[in-house]
Amino acid sequence: MRASDDAKRKRSPPPPPTLPPSPPSPSVDGSTDPNPPQRKRNKWARLLLRELYDLGFNDAAAALEREACVQLRSSVMKKLQNLVASRQWDEALQLVMKTGDEREQLQMKSTLAAREAALLLLQRKFIDFLLLKQLPEALRTFQEEILPLCEPSEAEVKQLAELLLCRDADEMKQRTSRPWQDDELQLKLEELVSPEEIIPEGALRRIVQDVELQTPPPMMMGQVAGDCVEVLTSHKNDVWELAFSPDGEMLASASSDGSVVLWEIKWKEEAVGFSLTMELKTEALHVLQSLEGPADCLAWSPDSRFLLSSGSRSSTIQLWDRTSGLCEKRFQHPGGVVTKMQWLSCGDQFVSGSADKSLVLWNANENSIAYQWSGRRVLDVVVHPHDSKVFVLISGYEIRVYDVAHKSDELFIEADNVMSCLTISPSGKFLLVNFVKQEQLTCIEIATGSVVAKYHGIREQRYVLRPCFIGAHSELVASGSEDGKIYVWQRDNGKLAAELDGHSSVVNVVVRHPVHASVMASASDDKTDSTAMQATYDTWQRAYSVEHFNKLCRGERRMQNNAVGRLCLRSLRLFKQLPNSPVTWLYLMILGSLAAVYGLLFDGWVRALLELRDHIIKSAGEYSFGAFIIWTMWCVGFGMLATCCGYYISPASDGSGIPTMRGLFAGVFQNPGDTLSFRTLVARSIGTVLSSASALSVGRSGPFTHIMAIIGYLMGKISIFQRVNYGQQNYNFIRAAVACGVTASFGSPLGGVLFGIEVTAKYYEIKCLWEGIICSSFCILVFNIITFTKSEVLFERTKFTGFDMDEEIFAFVLLGIITGIGAGLYCKMALVLRRIQARLLERFRLTKPSIQRRIFHVVSICLTTALISFPFGIMRIPDRVMINELFRDQTLSFPQWTQFSDSKHVTLVIYIVLKLFISILPCGAPLSCGVFGPLFTMGAAVGRYYGETLMELWSPHQSPATYAVVGAACFAASATQTVSTAVIFFELTGQLSHMVPVMVACIAAYFVSGIITPSIYDILASWAGMNSVCYDFNEHVLSQKAAKDYMATVPVIFTRDTTYEEAIQALNTFKKEEYFPVCDNAENKLLMGCLRRYDLEVGIARFLAVHRSGKEESKNAQVSTKIQNLISQVLDIDKKKSATVDNVSLLNFQPKETPTTSSMLELGPPFDEYEFTSIPVESYPPQVGEDVNLYRVHKLASISSWTQVYVVKFGKLQGVIHLDSSLTKLRKEDVPIRFS
Repeated sequence: MRASDDAKRKRSPPPPPTLPPSPPSPSVDGSTDPNPPQRKRNKWARLLLRELYDLGFNDAAAALEREACVQLRSSVMKKLQNLVASRQWDEALQLVMKTGDEREQLQMKSTLAAREAALLLLQRKFIDFLLLKQLPEALRTFQEEILPLCEPSEAEVKQLAELLLCRDADEMKQRTSRPWQDDELQLKLEELVSPEEIIPEGALRRIVQDVELQTPPPMMMGQVAGDCVEVLTSHKNDVWELAFSPDGEMLASASSDGSVVLWEIKWKEEAVGFSLTMELKTEALHVLQSLEGPADCLAWSPDSRFLLSSGSRSSTIQLWDRTSGLCEKRFQHPGGVVTKMQWLSCGDQFVSGSADKSLVLWNANENSIAYQWSGRRVLDVVVHPHDSKVFVLISGYEIRVYDVAHKSDELFIEADNVMSCLTISPSGKFLLVNFVKQEQLTCIEIATGSVVAKYHGIREQRYVLRPCFIGAHSELVASGSEDGKIYVWQRDNGKLAAELDGHSSVVNVVVRHPVHASVMASASDDKTDSTAMQATYDTWQRAYSVEHFNKLCRGERRMQNNAVGRLCLRSLRLFKQLPNSPVTWLYLMILGSLAAVYGLLFDGWVRALLELRDHIIKSAGEYSFGAFIIWTMWCVGFGMLATCCGYYISPASDGSGIPTMRGLFAGVFQNPGDTLSFRTLVARSIGTVLSSASALSVGRSGPFTHIMAIIGYLMGKISIFQRVNYGQQNYNFIRAAVACGVTASFGSPLGGVLFGIEVTAKYYEIKCLWEGIICSSFCILVFNIITFTKSEVLFERTKFTGFDMDEEIFAFVLLGIITGIGAGLYCKMALVLRRIQARLLERFRLTKPSIQRRIFHVVSICLTTALISFPFGIMRIPDRVMINELFRDQTLSFPQWTQFSDSKHVTLVIYIVLKLFISILPCGAPLSCGVFGPLFTMGAAVGRYYGETLMELWSPHQSPATYAVVGAACFAASATQTVSTAVIFFELTGQLSHMVPVMVACIAAYFVSGIITPSIYDILASWAGMNSVCYDFNEHVLSQKAAKDYMATVPVIFTRDTTYEEAIQALNTFKKEEYFPVCDNAENKLLMGCLRRYDLEVGIARFLAVHRSGKEESKNAQVSTKIQNLISQVLDIDKKKSATVDNVSLLNFQPKETPTTSSMLELGPPFDEYEFTSIPVESYPPQVGEDVNLYRVHKLASISSWTQVYVVKFGKLQGVIHLDSSLTKLRKEDVPIRFS
């Protein structure tokens, strides 16, 4: 041994021993795994063998060994005992720590048991060196081997250090509480190893005892908002006491039946949809049954290794081992029945009080009394968590403070009313006192002795009810009541915050979880204890204030005050969990009906304004100068009002709604609350009505899809329709609303669904298709039910002659080519016009967004449109009326066709040219306008002219109106690059006989337009700065590029040590970064998650708002204007710019010291639980390897609804690919192949 010790001197100190998980061991008899019946037989034989040896029947035990061919101890266990007997400590330690031969590894009960066994061996090794007077070897063992293993337990280190000062073996034996004799050490090791190695003493007796005490297992409850996540029901009688272990891994519950149950608590991370939650799992680990009377006193040691228990009829205090569940020691209180005991922070002493006028300070290791105070009747005891002070409730009328270190005491509070119990906050700042007769709780600040607040509402007549502080910083107070409810108050102002149901009888005690501070457990006379739920991402996201966050965490419901309301809520939750839930059907039915009604009202408003305009024009004279002034002023005035809606109400209401929806589903907008807000709904609705009623050539389908998406989003926030734990990226309801908006515009349910998918989604879940179809079907149903809307369809029903497959199919193909070229020209002209407008705006120094730029832009296009449309009467006709005229299988009948020429063909050509020009003008304008309606009209005009020309040059079988229908479908399909437009026309016209010519012509138009230019929606999206949602690259180009060639360097990396000041600096420096990766450290760069910019800004704003100093900390110059606005939203919930905030407590957020921006970021799960000021973490951001091609990168981004993907190598962050920048780089390098 000395040689090995000399070798150790030359090496650096070894690291702390690691405890790997125990591998499955072979059977005890040395053979390979027997079959299950044989294995079960051997197990029972070993149990009987152990019991026979314990009872002294050695001969019977030997006979059983021979007959059953089993052994009490495994070969590895025998080897360990031989090594211990021969003092070969290093070899024995290898068996326990499993660092030697894998074939000879000892299986321990748990990692904690392996640590305890290793500690026993090292301590005996240390003591042997001391007994042999080898002090250097003893010191090295103590410093290099024992200390790394004993870091969590300072009491063990202190005790061993004291052994160095002992003079002889007798003094060492007195000072140590560890096994001293070899047989004691052997027995202790037998308790720590797995039963596979040796059956522990009394195992069969404990099994019999457990069978006698067996009760049904804990019943798991679903995670119900505002109620509870789990109900534990293993006690036979009322539960009187609860205590969480300091590490939060165990819950002890004591019952009036004398039993104490140790529950093992496991927190499991689980991703639901796009939301990360923590799921609670509990398991009854030990049932401790040794008290003669009821058990009502529990106390965990600071290191969570031991539990003290006692009862209201007993003077005995029992010390239980957490791992084995065995009683290690018993303490006999000298004063009689124990009323309360508490551990001191040092971990080796505890105090106990008695109703027989004594307070005792115990040495737990020595099982001796260190000091005793007598003369006062002790009813309750609490220990200050940070010093040696003990608060003792004396006789119910006074509270005294005992100083354990100086063995002194002094009066703290004296009251006239009876006090029943005390509770101290985890920070040691506040003391909670329960006054019985007044039925109130009082919070006292310990430092000053002043009353913080009083809490009323509980019923306490017969029983002692133990309250607690809730939240990581004790900002809430919770208490049970004799009416079966749990009352929660705000600590600082005493306002009642919640009344929680869940128990059917008296709630005796409420305790807070030491780690997950928003979780609490309560015990009742209904033989249960329950655990309250914690916040989720949805709770954090919906909260707009501190009070709202607390309310969402508690899940308050007005209907929960009565039995009928609770039944309704439970039924609703059950319905939500069903596949194809009835709640979803109800939502879709209401949404479809609203779309139909809203669309009808919308058309009515526009029609009324147009009739008013026509009436005014006719009064002034059709083509008079006064009529021209009125026409121009009408167009300009309505255009200015429309653009003012976007500027003063909501900028998100500008443009076509299709690119907006495409960006929303692609993850461009991190905060859907702006794009889908009620303000945007108002601005979009008014703006669309005004722009449609002006003389501008605009459509309504795109804006109406946005309107319906907003309505669907706002409906989804109603409690009955809320989808919890889905996260922000769950837009299935909004996708159904988009389809419903297209249907409400065209009256085409199936085509509307397909069109909505084609123009807005890169990735679509087919399993959700039924939602869009059901919603659109109800929209059409309501349209047909309302009688006055029968004529309010986009197209009149057509009755063309059937189509026979002949040479005329080539005429339709040619029409598709012509319309494809026309649509490509339309898109190209839009790009040219955009450049011209940019130069004009630059010349007038209007390059930055402003109201002046808006007015200049809109007034210019309105004046141009008015000048073109007024002289030509044919240009004044609304698009819907013109489409029905062109689709009618008759001669063109409007008098405007012959205004300038007797030839209607000449007027039709003029109409096509002018319509093309004025339809381009509003593209990209800062007002609410669509493009689909004008595309329909232009396509119908081109098709009609094409058909009329064919009728003169060649006698086709189909009428010119047929070609008008095909032209309209082809022009719209080619400009938007969608094929679902053809389906829309089939449903609207009812001409399924023309499916072949329409589809062939649309495909030809799609092909031609795709070669010439991107779709008009791609162009509008790029103008809006959303290049990442453009579809103008195909798989062939992207699959030839590798991720590592297009990744960019990550400009900033966050860690768990990042401070708020650093985060603010990162936001100000990297203003274009939308995501910030979270790594383990800046050197290793192991990707652990990601922070969204919006979530980071909200978290910082909430932090600064809650923790502002006397002067407005939110006015920090480093804080951006956006964060200051978010701070104002938190501070001024009612939108009144007041300088102060109501004194509202914050769940889990009131630190012990005033925090500053130098504090570290408070991250949400998986790092910490959600608080109001937490910053949510995306624990699995989209990531690919460096050799993955760009097509798969973009596919992953579209599935995840992200605009960037991280590039990793073996989990370490290498770079990031921004979809926008990668597409821009590709455009510069290659000629894009746009058709796909």
